Amino acid sequence: MSESTGDRPAIRTPWLPLGAAALIVPTVLAGITLAWPRPQIEADLGQRAAEALSAAGIASSGVEFSGRDATIVGVAPGLQEQAQTVVEEVTGVRVAGFLPTGGAAPFGLTETGDSIVLTGTVGSEEERSRLVSAAAAQAGGRSIDDELTVQPGARLPDGINPTTVTAIAAALAGIPGEITVSVSGPTLTLSGQVADEAARSAVAQRIGAAVPGFTLDDRLTVAAPVPTAPTAPAPAPGAPGADLDPATKQTLQTQLSELLAATPISFGPNSPQLTPQGGAAVARVLDLLRAAPGARIQIDGYVAAGPGDGRMTAEELSTARAATVRDALVAGGIPADRITIRGLGEGTNPIPSPSARRVEITVV
Repeated sequence: MSESTGDRPAIRTPWLPLGAAALIVPTVLAGITLAWPRPQIEADLGQRAAEALSAAGIASSGVEFSGRDATIVGVAPGLQEQAQTVVEEVTGVRVAGFLPTGGAAPFGLTETGDSIVLTGTVGSEEERSRLVSAAAAQAGGRSIDDELTVQPGARLPDGINPTTVTAIAAALAGIPGEITVSVSGPTLTLSGQVADEAARSAVAQRIGAAVPGFTLDDRLTVAAPVPTAPTAPAPAPGAPGADLDPATKQTLQTQLSELLAATPISFGPNSPQLTPQGGAAVARVLDLLRAAPGARIQIDGYVAAGPGDGRMTAEELSTARAATVRDALVAGGIPADRITIRGLGEGTNPIPSPSARRVEITVV
């Protein structure tokens, strides 16, 4: 029975429907956002993060996104912690880092043999164009992969400029392997893998001469040595140690694709640890690789779209997942020098579901 006043029925406020709407609408909007392409996701998150900072009374030069990982630029030192908290509370943000006013953004150049990859944050499109041109001057037929982002207020580490970028690209030319030069503050870090100790020494000497004044952190690894004596003929196709012929590669790729479609290699939320089902899938992958000696594979790690727990960026977590699978395969007897890994974060088409916490394997 409804209450009434006089002859008029009392008006009941529909609190339950309104409450349900308050819960459902943000969830629906978040789901729509997660279905957008990555550039649209980044633009939307950047706008909402900037609005959140403004609403909190925090002045900044902006918020740059790589997927759902935020870099806050131009906030006064005393407001850094508060700014980070505000941005991480924006729906959809995975983790927020910080670039203080006047601080230098990290810079990276990777030589892969057939391409040069530039990463980092610069202060203008003009500066970005100069760096790309500087790398291209020493490309020698290699492609230039421009992954630089522009953020007003950002600056490169002291000593990094078009001249030194040209020098770094020239120093790495002709050295086999995948080598990354990362500069953060006064430290220059070398990472990647080279063929032997002679190449490792050459890289360190060349880079030290090309960009003096930095503290050099040499983290290069040397590929497993290949026996040179006694000299033996090349293994016949299908023999242990021989690379796979094209038909066998295609067959193996089909087997792996069908296996991972039916039983994905899965991980726990915000974790590089395999689920029991993921561990079982890795065991079956191992069986396929053992049956195809000589196979070379690439493992690409991914994360699900959406906020993380603040401990690792999407790239760090996806790389750790790929490394987990690689380590399991190596422990099972697959040669480490036949496996490469990449962390691709959310990828180009983010997926907001547990199935996105995965790795993909390609026969190369």
